[in-house]
Amino acid sequence: MNPAPDFVAPRTGPLRLVLFGVTALVAVAFGFLVPTVEQARMWVQTYGYYTMVFTVAWAVVAAVRSARDWRHDLPATTRRDRWELAAAIGGLTLVAVLTVPYTYKVLFDEFVLQSTAWCLHEAREVGAIVRGYEVDGVFSTFQHYLDKRPFFFAFVVSLLHDLTGYREANMFALNTALMPVILALLYVLARRVASHRAALAAVCGLGAFALLAHNATGSGMEMLNLAMLLLVMLLACRYLAAPDEPRLILLILGTVLLAQSRYESGLYVLPAAVVVLEGWRRAGRLILPAAAVLAPALLIPYALHNTYLSGTPILWELREGESARFGPDYFANNLGHAWTFFTSVSGRYLNSWWLTLAGFPALLVAGVAALRSLKRWRMASATHVAVVIFGAAIAANLGLLMFYYWGGLDDPIVSRLSLPFCALLTLAIAWCCGLVRPEWRPTAAKWAIAGALLAYLTSGLRANASFWAMNLQATEIAWEVDTVQRLSPESRLVITNKSALIWLNHQIPSIQVVRARMRGEALQFHLDQHTFEEVWVTQKFRPSGAEGNYQLDPEDRLPDTFVLEPIRERRFGTSITRISRLVRINPAPPAGASVQAARPAPDRNQ
Repeated sequence: MNPAPDFVAPRTGPLRLVLFGVTALVAVAFGFLVPTVEQARMWVQTYGYYTMVFTVAWAVVAAVRSARDWRHDLPATTRRDRWELAAAIGGLTLVAVLTVPYTYKVLFDEFVLQSTAWCLHEAREVGAIVRGYEVDGVFSTFQHYLDKRPFFFAFVVSLLHDLTGYREANMFALNTALMPVILALLYVLARRVASHRAALAAVCGLGAFALLAHNATGSGMEMLNLAMLLLVMLLACRYLAAPDEPRLILLILGTVLLAQSRYESGLYVLPAAVVVLEGWRRAGRLILPAAAVLAPALLIPYALHNTYLSGTPILWELREGESARFGPDYFANNLGHAWTFFTSVSGRYLNSWWLTLAGFPALLVAGVAALRSLKRWRMASATHVAVVIFGAAIAANLGLLMFYYWGGLDDPIVSRLSLPFCALLTLAIAWCCGLVRPEWRPTAAKWAIAGALLAYLTSGLRANASFWAMNLQATEIAWEVDTVQRLSPESRLVITNKSALIWLNHQIPSIQVVRARMRGEALQFHLDQHTFEEVWVTQKFRPSGAEGNYQLDPEDRLPDTFVLEPIRERRFGTSITRISRLVRINPAPPAGASVQAARPAPDRNQ
C-alpha cells in the first residue's frame, strides 16, 4: 500500500485560494443577501441569458480541448459489445417513441418551459409570455414574467429555435434525443464498475422503465437533468482517476449547469465539492483553475433565482391551510405514496417492479459494502468513491422529497422526480452482478436483463399505452388547439378557461375568461376595429344532476352582454367542453341587472 503523496501547494495556490474565498463571499452577498426580491427578479430576467451563454460556451470549449482524453477513458469494447449496446439503446428508444404519444405530460410546467424557451430565443430574456399579438403579420410577445423553474433546459431549447426558428416540436425532439444519450452515459458509468453484460443490464433496467419513456416523449426538464447528473458523475470519476486542471474545469462547469437543471439539483454542488477536495488529496496539491475560482460567481444566477422564489410565496403553489414547503408532518404520508409507487404491479403507475425487486436489495448490499470499506477509502478506486459520494446525494435528495408538501411519488406529476434514484438502482444492480462467483456473473447479468425486459412487457408497456389517456385535460387541450388550428388562417383571439400560455405558445393571442369579464368594452372595440377577425371562447359544462342536465362551470361564466354562438363541443370524462364564437357584446344592462343563466349543453359529442 503506497502512502498518499505529500500535499504541496504550488506558488500560485495561496493566491488562487484567496481569490476563491473572495469570489465565494461576493457570490453569497450578491446572490442571497444584498438584492431584494424585486432586484433578484430583474437581474435574472435581464442578465440570466448571457450568464448561461458564457457558462455553456466555456464548457463546450473545455470539452473540445479534452476530446482526446475521452477516448482513453472509454471502456474497452469489442465489435460485438458495441453492436449489442447499439441494439439495446436503439431498440429501447424506438419502443418508447412508438408506445408513448408525444404530448404535454405535466401541463402548466411544460407550457411555461415552452414559453420561456421562446422568450430566450426571441428577446434574450428569461421569462414566460404574458401577452402576445400579431403586428403586421408577425406574432410578437409584449410582456414576460419570471417563473420559478430553472431555465437551463429552456435555454438549450432556445438554441434549437435559433437554428430552426421557433418550433413547438423542438422541445419534444430534444427529450427524445436525450434518451439514447442517457442510456449511453449510464453504460459508460456502469462499465467502470462492472462487465459489459452487467452494464447492459443497467441500460435495460433504465431504458425499459416506463417513466423514462414517458419523459422522453414529453417536454419537461427531467431528461436533461438526468443526463447532466450522469455526466457529472462520469466527470467526477475521470477527475479522481487523474486529478488535473482540464478535468477539474469540466467537472466544475458541468456541476454549475447541473445545478440550474432542476430546483433540487443545486444539492449536487456539495458532493461535487467533496470530490474536488478528494482530488486535491489524491494529487497531493492544490488544483484551482480559473473555472474553480469563478465557480461561486457562475452560481449567482441560481442564487438569485432561489432568492426570488423564496420571497414570492405565490409561486410555491401551496394547498389551502399550508404555510411551508417542507416539514416533518408530510413524511409519513409521502412514505406511503412512495411505497405504492415502487411496489405496485397494476400497470397504473409508470414504475418497474423489477427495479424494486432487484434494485433495492442491490442498493442495500452496495451501501453495506461502502460502509465496511470506510477504513480503506483512501485507497479506493476513483469510480467507487465518486459513485458512493453522488449516490449518497441522490438518496438524500429522495429522502428530502419525503418532507416536501407535494412529495407523493404515486402522483403523476411527482413520480418524475424519482428518475435519478431509479438510475442509481440500475447502477447498484450492475455492480452486484459482479459480486457473485466469477462463473455465475454472465448468468446473473442475463437474468438482470431478462427481469428488466419482463417487467416492461408485463406492466411497463401497459402503463405507457394507457397512462397518457388518464390525463383528460391534456386530451381536452389538444382537441381545442387542433379544432382552432384547422380553421382558416385568420387573425383571432381566444378567450380561454385555462392558461393563456396554451394559445400563446401556438402564436395565437389569448386572454383568460376572468380578464374578459372585466374588459368587455375593450373587446367590443377590437371587434369593431377588426383587430381580430374572430374571437373564440372555451368553456366547460359539468353535470348538474341525475337527470343528465349540464350547467356551465361558474368560473367560465361570461356576462350576459356577451353573445356567443356555439361551434363545437365534446365530452371529456363526465364534463363537456364547448368552443363558441363571440358574436358581439351588447351594451351593459342597467345597474342591478342579473346575469342570465347559462344555457345547458346538450349531451352529445361533435
